[in-house]
Amino acid sequence: MSSVLSSFLFLLFFFFFFCFFFVSFLFLFFFFLSFFFFSFFFLYSFLYFFLIFLFFSFLFFLISFFVNLSFLIFSTFSY
Repeated sequence: MSSVLSSFLFLLFFFFFFCFFFVSFLFLFFFFLSFFFFSFFFLYSFLYFFLIFLFFSFLFFLISFFVNLSFLIFSTFSY
Protein backbone atom coordinates (compact mmCIF):
# COMPACT_ATOMS: atom_id res chain seq x y z
CA MET A 1 0.00 0.00 0.00
CA SER A 2 2.75 2.44 0.83
CA SER A 3 4.61 1.66 -2.40
CA VAL A 4 1.47 2.35 -4.43
CA LEU A 5 0.94 5.64 -2.65
CA SER A 6 4.58 6.55 -3.04
CA SER A 7 4.45 5.81 -6.77
CA PHE A 8 1.29 7.84 -7.13
CA LEU A 9 2.79 10.84 -5.34
CA PHE A 10 5.97 10.53 -7.36
CA LEU A 11 3.98 10.60 -10.60
CA LEU A 12 1.95 13.51 -9.32
CA PHE A 13 5.11 15.41 -8.53
CA PHE A 14 6.51 14.89 -12.03
CA PHE A 15 3.19 15.70 -13.62
CA PHE A 16 3.14 19.16 -12.05
CA PHE A 17 6.83 19.55 -12.71
CA PHE A 18 6.21 18.81 -16.38
CA CYS A 19 3.20 21.14 -16.47
CA PHE A 20 5.22 23.96 -15.00
CA PHE A 21 7.99 23.77 -17.59
CA PHE A 22 5.72 22.93 -20.49
CA VAL A 23 3.58 25.98 -19.79
CA SER A 24 6.72 28.08 -19.51
CA PHE A 25 7.81 26.89 -22.91
CA LEU A 26 4.38 27.60 -24.38
CA PHE A 27 4.43 31.06 -22.93
CA LEU A 28 7.76 31.86 -24.55
CA PHE A 29 6.56 30.53 -27.86
CA PHE A 30 3.31 32.53 -27.83
CA PHE A 31 5.05 35.55 -26.42
CA PHE A 32 7.38 35.81 -29.41
CA LEU A 33 4.63 34.85 -31.80
CA SER A 34 2.34 37.55 -30.49
CA PHE A 35 5.18 40.05 -30.38
CA PHE A 36 5.81 39.60 -34.09
CA PHE A 37 2.31 39.02 -35.43
CA PHE A 38 -0.33 40.43 -33.09
CA SER A 39 -1.14 43.59 -31.25
CA PHE A 40 0.11 44.51 -27.83
CA PHE A 41 -3.35 44.06 -26.36
CA PHE A 42 -3.20 40.36 -27.13
CA LEU A 43 0.30 40.25 -25.73
CA TYR A 44 -0.64 41.78 -22.39
CA SER A 45 -3.83 39.76 -21.99
CA PHE A 46 -1.94 36.56 -22.69
CA LEU A 47 0.75 37.64 -20.26
CA TYR A 48 -1.76 38.10 -17.44
CA PHE A 49 -3.40 34.78 -18.21
CA PHE A 50 -0.05 33.06 -18.25
CA LEU A 51 1.07 34.56 -14.95
CA ILE A 52 -2.09 33.38 -13.23
CA PHE A 53 -1.77 29.90 -14.71
CA LEU A 54 1.92 29.75 -13.89
CA PHE A 55 1.25 30.75 -10.32
CA PHE A 56 -1.26 27.92 -9.81
CA SER A 57 0.92 25.43 -11.62
CA PHE A 58 3.88 26.34 -9.45
CA LEU A 59 1.69 26.19 -6.36
CA PHE A 60 0.56 22.64 -7.20
CA PHE A 61 4.13 21.77 -7.99
CA LEU A 62 5.25 22.89 -4.53
CA ILE A 63 2.38 21.13 -2.80
CA SER A 64 3.08 17.86 -4.56
CA PHE A 65 6.79 18.20 -3.92
CA PHE A 66 6.38 18.68 -0.17
CA VAL A 67 3.75 15.97 0.11
CA ASN A 68 6.02 13.59 -1.73
CA LEU A 69 8.98 14.59 0.41
CA SER A 70 7.09 14.16 3.65
CA PHE A 71 5.80 10.78 2.56
CA LEU A 72 9.32 9.74 1.58
CA ILE A 73 10.63 10.73 5.00
CA PHE A 74 7.73 8.98 6.69
CA SER A 75 8.19 5.77 4.71
CA THR A 76 11.95 5.80 5.32
CA PHE A 77 11.63 6.02 9.10
CA SER A 78 8.68 3.68 9.37
CA TYR A 79 10.76 0.58 8.63
